[in-house]
Amino acid sequence: MTGVITTCHQQLTQPGYRLFDGPFHDVADVGKNQIGVVGMPSDWTHSSRLGTRFGPEALRRATTLLQSMRPQGASFDPDTGRYTFPTTNWLIDCGDAEISAQDVDATTQAIAAMTEGLTIAGGIPLALGGDHFNSFPACLGYSRGLEKRAKDARFGYIQIDGHLDFSDRLGAWGSHNHATNARRISELPNIDVSNMVWVGIAGWVDGGDLALIEKQGGRIFSASDVHKMGAPEVMRQALEHAMQGCDELYLSIDIDAMDAGYLPGTGSIVHSGITPRQYYDLLDGLAKAPLGGLDIVEVSPPLDPSERTEFLAAEMLFRVLRRFRTRPVTVA
Repeated sequence: MTGVITTCHQQLTQPGYRLFDGPFHDVADVGKNQIGVVGMPSDWTHSSRLGTRFGPEALRRATTLLQSMRPQGASFDPDTGRYTFPTTNWLIDCGDAEISAQDVDATTQAIAAMTEGLTIAGGIPLALGGDHFNSFPACLGYSRGLEKRAKDARFGYIQIDGHLDFSDRLGAWGSHNHATNARRISELPNIDVSNMVWVGIAGWVDGGDLALIEKQGGRIFSASDVHKMGAPEVMRQALEHAMQGCDELYLSIDIDAMDAGYLPGTGSIVHSGITPRQYYDLLDGLAKAPLGGLDIVEVSPPLDPSERTEFLAAEMLFRVLRRFRTRPVTVA
Protein backbone atom coordinates (compact mmCIF):
# COMPACT_ATOMS: atom_id res chain seq x y z
CA MET A 1 0.00 0.00 0.00
CA THR A 2 3.04 2.26 -0.08
CA GLY A 3 2.24 5.64 -1.55
CA VAL A 4 -1.54 5.25 -1.50
CA ILE A 5 -2.14 7.50 1.51
CA THR A 6 -0.69 10.93 0.80
CA THR A 7 0.03 13.71 3.21
CA CYS A 8 -2.63 16.33 3.80
CA HIS A 9 -0.74 18.86 1.65
CA GLN A 10 -0.37 16.42 -1.23
CA GLN A 11 -4.01 15.43 -0.97
CA LEU A 12 -5.18 19.01 -1.39
CA THR A 13 -2.90 19.85 -4.28
CA GLN A 14 -3.12 16.71 -6.43
CA PRO A 15 -6.66 16.59 -7.85
CA GLY A 16 -7.99 13.83 -10.03
CA TYR A 17 -9.53 11.15 -7.80
CA ARG A 18 -12.87 9.79 -8.94
CA LEU A 19 -15.22 7.95 -6.64
CA PHE A 20 -14.01 4.33 -6.78
CA ASP A 21 -11.32 5.48 -9.19
CA GLY A 22 -13.44 5.49 -12.36
CA PRO A 23 -13.68 8.24 -15.01
CA PHE A 24 -15.93 11.28 -14.67
CA HIS A 25 -19.16 11.07 -16.68
CA ASP A 26 -21.90 13.41 -17.86
CA VAL A 27 -25.13 13.58 -15.88
CA ALA A 28 -26.84 12.13 -18.96
CA ASP A 29 -24.87 8.90 -18.51
CA VAL A 30 -26.72 8.07 -15.27
CA GLY A 31 -29.76 5.82 -15.60
CA LYS A 32 -32.62 4.64 -13.43
CA ASN A 33 -31.66 3.48 -9.93
CA GLN A 34 -28.00 4.34 -10.44
CA ILE A 35 -26.19 6.63 -8.01
CA GLY A 36 -24.97 9.85 -9.64
CA VAL A 37 -22.23 11.67 -7.72
CA VAL A 38 -22.03 15.47 -7.70
CA GLY A 39 -19.14 17.27 -5.99
CA MET A 40 -19.86 20.56 -4.19
CA PRO A 41 -16.41 21.99 -3.28
CA SER A 42 -17.67 25.19 -1.66
CA ASP A 43 -17.30 26.51 1.90
CA TRP A 44 -17.63 30.30 1.78
CA THR A 45 -21.16 29.98 3.21
CA HIS A 46 -19.68 28.65 6.47
CA SER A 47 -19.20 31.12 9.29
CA SER A 48 -16.21 29.69 11.16
CA ARG A 49 -13.87 26.73 10.51
CA LEU A 50 -13.18 26.49 6.79
CA GLY A 51 -11.72 23.74 4.64
CA THR A 52 -14.79 21.76 3.57
CA ARG A 53 -14.22 22.81 -0.03
CA PHE A 54 -11.62 20.04 -0.01
CA GLY A 55 -14.18 17.53 1.24
CA PRO A 56 -15.37 16.09 -2.11
CA GLU A 57 -11.83 15.26 -3.23
CA ALA A 58 -11.01 13.70 0.14
CA LEU A 59 -14.18 11.60 0.09
CA ARG A 60 -13.40 10.37 -3.42
CA ARG A 61 -9.91 9.41 -2.34
CA ALA A 62 -11.03 7.67 0.86
CA THR A 63 -13.86 5.74 -0.78
CA THR A 64 -11.57 4.67 -3.61
CA LEU A 65 -9.01 3.33 -1.15
CA LEU A 66 -11.60 1.57 1.00
CA GLN A 67 -13.21 0.05 -2.09
CA SER A 68 -9.84 -1.28 -3.26
CA MET A 69 -9.47 -3.09 0.08
CA ARG A 70 -12.86 -4.84 -0.16
CA PRO A 71 -13.00 -8.51 -1.22
CA GLN A 72 -13.51 -8.89 -4.95
CA GLY A 73 -15.68 -11.98 -4.52
CA ALA A 74 -18.27 -13.10 -1.99
CA SER A 75 -17.68 -11.82 1.54
CA PHE A 76 -19.33 -12.21 4.93
CA ASP A 77 -20.79 -9.13 6.63
CA PRO A 78 -20.64 -9.62 10.42
CA ASP A 79 -23.15 -6.81 11.01
CA THR A 80 -25.89 -8.39 8.93
CA GLY A 81 -24.84 -12.03 9.15
CA ARG A 82 -25.13 -12.31 5.37
CA TYR A 83 -22.81 -13.17 2.51
CA THR A 84 -22.75 -10.57 -0.23
CA PHE A 85 -21.20 -10.10 -3.63
CA PRO A 86 -20.12 -6.71 -5.02
CA THR A 87 -22.25 -5.28 -7.83
CA THR A 88 -21.03 -3.27 -10.80
CA ASN A 89 -22.17 -0.10 -12.60
CA TRP A 90 -24.22 1.08 -9.63
CA LEU A 91 -22.38 4.38 -9.13
CA ILE A 92 -21.32 7.01 -11.67
CA ASP A 93 -19.22 10.03 -10.71
CA CYS A 94 -20.32 13.15 -12.61
CA GLY A 95 -17.55 15.36 -11.25
CA ASP A 96 -17.95 18.71 -9.50
CA ALA A 97 -20.57 21.37 -10.06
CA GLU A 98 -19.22 24.72 -11.24
CA ILE A 99 -18.48 26.84 -8.19
CA SER A 100 -18.61 30.62 -8.68
CA ALA A 101 -16.56 32.36 -6.02
CA GLN A 102 -18.68 34.75 -3.93
CA ASP A 103 -21.79 34.16 -6.08
CA VAL A 104 -24.05 31.98 -3.96
CA ASP A 105 -26.96 32.04 -6.40
CA ALA A 106 -24.86 30.97 -9.38
CA THR A 107 -23.33 28.13 -7.36
CA THR A 108 -26.77 27.12 -6.08
CA GLN A 109 -28.16 26.89 -9.60
CA ALA A 110 -25.12 24.98 -10.90
CA ILE A 111 -25.44 22.31 -8.21
CA ALA A 112 -29.22 22.14 -8.59
CA ALA A 113 -28.98 21.68 -12.35
CA MET A 114 -26.89 18.55 -11.89
CA THR A 115 -29.05 16.93 -9.20
CA GLU A 116 -32.21 17.86 -11.13
CA GLY A 117 -30.94 16.11 -14.25
CA LEU A 118 -30.04 13.00 -12.30
CA THR A 119 -33.46 12.87 -10.63
CA ILE A 120 -35.42 13.34 -13.85
CA ALA A 121 -33.57 10.36 -15.30
CA GLY A 122 -34.55 8.22 -12.32
CA GLY A 123 -31.06 8.29 -10.84
CA ILE A 124 -30.30 8.98 -7.19
CA PRO A 125 -28.11 12.06 -6.66
CA LEU A 126 -25.32 11.75 -4.10
CA ALA A 127 -23.92 15.21 -3.40
CA LEU A 128 -20.52 15.58 -1.72
CA GLY A 129 -19.90 18.78 0.28
CA GLY A 130 -18.71 21.29 1.07
CA ASP A 131 -20.33 23.05 4.02
CA HIS A 132 -23.92 22.22 4.93
CA PHE A 133 -25.51 25.06 2.96
CA ASN A 134 -24.75 23.02 -0.16
CA SER A 135 -27.39 20.57 0.98
CA PHE A 136 -29.99 23.14 -0.07
CA PRO A 137 -29.00 23.41 -3.75
CA ALA A 138 -28.56 19.63 -3.91
CA CYS A 139 -32.07 19.12 -2.51
CA LEU A 140 -33.44 21.98 -4.61
CA GLY A 141 -32.41 20.17 -7.79
CA TYR A 142 -33.78 16.89 -6.46
CA SER A 143 -37.10 18.63 -5.63
CA ARG A 144 -37.34 20.12 -9.13
CA GLY A 145 -36.47 16.81 -10.76
CA LEU A 146 -38.97 14.88 -8.66
CA GLU A 147 -41.73 17.32 -9.62
CA LYS A 148 -40.94 16.81 -13.31
CA ARG A 149 -40.61 13.03 -13.00
CA ALA A 150 -43.69 12.53 -10.79
CA LYS A 151 -45.75 15.71 -10.53
CA ASP A 152 -47.69 14.88 -7.36
CA ALA A 153 -44.93 13.02 -5.52
CA ARG A 154 -43.78 14.24 -2.14
CA PHE A 155 -40.61 13.52 -0.20
CA GLY A 156 -39.70 13.15 3.42
CA TYR A 157 -36.46 14.50 4.87
CA ILE A 158 -34.06 13.23 7.53
CA GLN A 159 -31.08 15.31 8.61
CA ILE A 160 -28.47 13.64 10.84
CA ASP A 161 -26.70 16.60 12.38
CA GLY A 162 -25.48 18.20 15.58
CA HIS A 163 -27.46 21.34 14.67
CA LEU A 164 -30.92 22.21 13.38
CA ASP A 165 -29.74 24.58 10.61
CA PHE A 166 -33.26 26.04 10.62
CA SER A 167 -32.38 29.73 11.04
CA ASP A 168 -33.94 32.14 8.57
CA ARG A 169 -30.85 34.34 8.55
CA LEU A 170 -27.39 34.36 10.12
CA GLY A 171 -25.67 37.69 10.59
CA ALA A 172 -23.67 38.95 7.62
CA TRP A 173 -24.20 35.65 5.79
CA GLY A 174 -27.89 36.43 5.31
CA SER A 175 -30.42 33.79 4.26
CA HIS A 176 -28.10 31.37 2.45
CA ASN A 177 -25.50 29.75 4.69
CA HIS A 178 -24.74 26.61 6.68
CA ALA A 179 -27.22 27.57 9.43
CA THR A 180 -30.19 28.07 7.06
CA ASN A 181 -30.11 25.08 4.72
CA ALA A 182 -32.92 23.14 6.43
CA ARG A 183 -35.16 26.25 6.51
CA ARG A 184 -34.66 26.80 2.80
CA ILE A 185 -35.41 23.12 2.12
CA SER A 186 -38.63 23.37 4.15
CA GLU A 187 -39.83 26.03 1.70
CA LEU A 188 -39.69 23.73 -1.33
CA PRO A 189 -43.09 22.93 -2.87
CA ASN A 190 -43.10 19.14 -2.50
CA ILE A 191 -42.13 18.84 1.16
CA ASP A 192 -43.71 19.84 4.45
CA VAL A 193 -42.07 20.48 7.82
CA SER A 194 -44.28 17.74 9.25
CA ASN A 195 -42.20 15.29 7.18
CA MET A 196 -38.86 16.64 8.35
CA VAL A 197 -36.83 14.91 11.07
CA TRP A 198 -33.56 15.87 12.75
CA VAL A 199 -31.40 13.22 14.44
CA GLY A 200 -28.36 13.72 16.69
CA ILE A 201 -28.88 17.33 17.81
CA ALA A 202 -26.27 18.29 20.40
CA GLY A 203 -25.08 21.77 19.46
CA TRP A 204 -26.75 25.07 20.28
CA VAL A 205 -30.44 25.26 19.46
CA ASP A 206 -32.36 28.48 18.83
CA GLY A 207 -35.54 28.40 20.90
CA GLY A 208 -37.55 30.13 18.20
CA ASP A 209 -36.43 27.68 15.51
CA LEU A 210 -37.22 24.77 17.80
CA ALA A 211 -40.70 26.10 18.56
CA LEU A 212 -41.44 26.65 14.87
CA ILE A 213 -40.39 23.12 13.92
CA GLU A 214 -42.51 21.59 16.67
CA LYS A 215 -45.50 23.80 15.84
CA GLN A 216 -45.38 22.68 12.21
CA GLY A 217 -45.09 19.00 13.11
CA GLY A 218 -41.38 18.30 12.62
CA ARG A 219 -39.60 15.77 14.82
CA ILE A 220 -36.28 16.16 16.64
CA PHE A 221 -34.13 13.45 18.23
CA SER A 222 -31.17 14.66 20.28
CA ALA A 223 -27.86 12.89 20.69
CA SER A 224 -29.09 11.98 24.18
CA ASP A 225 -32.12 10.29 22.60
CA VAL A 226 -29.76 8.17 20.51
CA HIS A 227 -27.77 7.24 23.61
CA LYS A 228 -30.88 6.36 25.64
CA MET A 229 -33.22 4.84 23.03
CA GLY A 230 -30.60 3.24 20.82
CA ALA A 231 -29.82 4.18 17.24
CA PRO A 232 -32.02 1.52 15.57
CA GLU A 233 -35.15 2.61 17.45
CA VAL A 234 -34.47 6.30 16.83
CA MET A 235 -34.10 5.73 13.10
CA ARG A 236 -37.18 3.50 13.00
CA GLN A 237 -39.27 6.30 14.49
CA ALA A 238 -37.54 8.96 12.38
CA LEU A 239 -38.23 7.11 9.15
CA GLU A 240 -41.83 6.40 10.09
CA HIS A 241 -42.41 10.10 10.81
CA ALA A 242 -40.63 11.38 7.70
CA MET A 243 -42.41 9.05 5.30
CA GLN A 244 -46.03 9.73 6.32
CA GLY A 245 -47.80 10.42 3.02
CA CYS A 246 -44.48 10.58 1.14
CA ASP A 247 -43.08 8.67 -1.82
CA GLU A 248 -39.32 9.12 -1.39
CA LEU A 249 -36.76 10.14 1.20
CA TYR A 250 -34.03 12.77 1.00
CA LEU A 251 -31.20 12.21 3.47
CA SER A 252 -28.70 14.84 4.61
CA ILE A 253 -25.65 13.47 6.44
CA ASP A 254 -23.75 16.10 8.39
CA ILE A 255 -20.75 14.37 9.89
CA ASP A 256 -20.63 16.81 12.84
CA ALA A 257 -23.39 14.85 14.59
CA MET A 258 -20.52 12.59 15.63
CA ASP A 259 -18.65 13.58 18.77
CA ALA A 260 -15.58 15.63 17.86
CA GLY A 261 -13.38 13.33 19.95
CA TYR A 262 -13.76 10.80 17.17
CA LEU A 263 -13.98 13.17 14.24
CA PRO A 264 -12.19 16.55 14.54
CA GLY A 265 -12.02 17.47 10.86
CA THR A 266 -15.32 19.27 10.52
CA GLY A 267 -16.58 22.83 10.37
CA SER A 268 -18.68 22.96 13.56
CA ILE A 269 -17.39 21.04 16.55
CA VAL A 270 -19.94 19.13 18.65
CA HIS A 271 -19.22 17.53 22.03
CA SER A 272 -21.30 14.74 23.60
CA GLY A 273 -22.42 13.76 20.12
CA ILE A 274 -23.03 10.26 18.84
CA THR A 275 -20.33 7.61 18.43
CA PRO A 276 -19.16 6.08 15.13
CA ARG A 277 -20.99 2.84 15.96
CA GLN A 278 -24.22 4.74 16.64
CA TYR A 279 -23.86 6.72 13.42
CA TYR A 280 -23.39 3.52 11.42
CA ASP A 281 -26.41 1.94 13.13
CA LEU A 282 -28.52 4.98 12.22
CA LEU A 283 -27.52 4.61 8.57
CA ASP A 284 -28.07 0.87 8.66
CA GLY A 285 -31.64 1.67 9.72
CA LEU A 286 -32.19 3.20 6.27
CA ALA A 287 -31.29 0.00 4.43
CA LYS A 288 -34.78 -0.38 2.97
CA ALA A 289 -35.82 3.28 2.83
CA PRO A 290 -37.06 4.60 -0.55
CA LEU A 291 -34.02 6.81 -0.97
CA GLY A 292 -34.46 9.47 -3.64
CA GLY A 293 -31.40 11.62 -2.97
CA LEU A 294 -28.75 12.31 -0.36
CA ASP A 295 -25.79 14.46 0.54
CA ILE A 296 -22.84 14.20 2.92
CA VAL A 297 -21.26 17.42 4.16
CA GLU A 298 -18.80 19.16 6.49
CA VAL A 299 -15.71 17.01 5.82
CA SER A 300 -12.77 19.41 6.28
CA PRO A 301 -9.46 17.63 5.60
CA PRO A 302 -7.16 20.53 6.63
CA LEU A 303 -8.60 20.34 10.16
CA ASP A 304 -7.62 16.69 10.60
CA PRO A 305 -4.14 15.78 9.32
CA SER A 306 -4.64 12.24 10.71
CA GLU A 307 -7.17 11.69 7.87
CA ARG A 308 -9.45 9.64 10.12
CA THR A 309 -12.35 12.06 9.57
CA GLU A 310 -12.55 11.44 5.84
CA PHE A 311 -12.29 7.67 6.30
CA LEU A 312 -15.05 7.65 8.92
CA ALA A 313 -17.18 9.67 6.51
CA ALA A 314 -16.36 7.31 3.65
CA GLU A 315 -17.54 4.39 5.77
CA MET A 316 -20.79 6.29 6.40
CA LEU A 317 -21.37 6.31 2.65
CA PHE A 318 -20.66 2.59 2.41
CA ARG A 319 -23.20 1.92 5.15
CA VAL A 320 -26.06 3.88 3.66
CA LEU A 321 -25.38 2.68 0.12
CA ARG A 322 -24.83 -0.96 1.07
CA ARG A 323 -27.87 -2.26 -0.78
CA PHE A 324 -26.70 -0.67 -4.04
CA ARG A 325 -23.11 -1.84 -3.96
CA THR A 326 -23.70 -5.45 -2.85
CA ARG A 327 -26.20 -8.21 -3.45
CA PRO A 328 -26.89 -11.30 -1.31
CA VAL A 329 -25.41 -14.61 -2.43
CA THR A 330 -26.01 -18.18 -1.39
CA VAL A 331 -22.88 -19.85 -0.08
CA ALA A 332 -22.94 -23.65 0.11
